[in-house]
Amino acid sequence: KACYDAQNDAMLTDETSLLKARSKFLQAYEGNMMVRGEGDDVWYQRLWRTLEPEYFDAITLEAQRYLLPLFKYSQS
Repeated sequence: KACYDAQNDAMLTDETSLLKARSKFLQAYEGNMMVRGEGDDVWYQRLWRTLEPEYFDAITLEAQRYLLPLFKYSQS
């Protein structure tokens, strides 16, 4: 959602947008004092012991693959 450009119906891939999206992803994954992060899920922990930097490229590609169509058709 942080990288989606509704006017052009595309995902932004510039460095600034990707850093913003990575920051939001880490907030959701790690959580904070009030909300548990997705990384606390035991099933995710079985898949990824630690979240390595090289995983971000794969996560970005898969997010674009699965989420871009949802954003295209959910915007009015």
